[in-house]
Amino acid sequence: MKKIKVVPIALIIIVLLLVAGIASGLRVDGAILEKEVSRGEHLSHIMLVSTSASDAPTDIQIDVLGYGQSLSGINTVLNSTEDTSPYSVRTSLKVSSDKFHLAPGENKEVTLEGDIPVESSGGKYALIYVHTAPQGNGTVGVATAIIVPVRLTINGSEIRHTGEIQNFTLIDPVSAKEQNISFIFKNTGNHHYRIQSDVVVTDKDGNIVANSTKPNPGAPIIPEATRLIKFNIKPESPLKPGDYSANVTVKEENGSLLATKETQFKLS
Repeated sequence: MKKIKVVPIALIIIVLLLVAGIASGLRVDGAILEKEVSRGEHLSHIMLVSTSASDAPTDIQIDVLGYGQSLSGINTVLNSTEDTSPYSVRTSLKVSSDKFHLAPGENKEVTLEGDIPVESSGGKYALIYVHTAPQGNGTVGVATAIIVPVRLTINGSEIRHTGEIQNFTLIDPVSAKEQNISFIFKNTGNHHYRIQSDVVVTDKDGNIVANSTKPNPGAPIIPEATRLIKFNIKPESPLKPGDYSANVTVKEENGSLLATKETQFKLS
């Protein structure tokens, strides 16, 4: 096993994960690939990688990785061991150049390509990780990265948009002035979509005493991914003692119902 040499002066590497270039100068035109494709089709997508004229000479590396998502909806790269989803298209894609050098202000055209598996259905996913080698002197180095999401829809296949609500919790303490709700929503379908969540609080007679709507947090949720949703409900007037219900609903952006769940609570 190769030993790692411990350097007495710590090297801090700050990695910035971006969807588009910022002041560092690294930029990728074509930094998202979302399209419909057919089974067996040869996919080709051009990305233009560039740096600003004020940047130092830069070494660039591009990796095709698995598509993961955090509970907050942030896209996260997965290595070959972590990328176990049947909806991954990572192994079918490659880039025309995965390592190259850019002079200040220079750009390079890179082609992402591959054949769509013939057994595909629903959606297929990968992340393209474009990053620089750490730069800087002394104890601090800075590396910049851009994540290019690949979200493909397979033409002619069954598209299933389904989901379920898990770990639905009314967080204690529950007061007359405030109710805090959290749950995890999972995409149990085979294709990505955006969501919005609603919560309605009703009294024992079914009268609405509080409600709230939350738009989709983060990127479209991909198959098998989960999203943590939190609500802080504050009724216009403090709730009177009695029995209440809290109902949460998750819908697609077009209003199609995905999942709903209800819990009861009592105020004394």
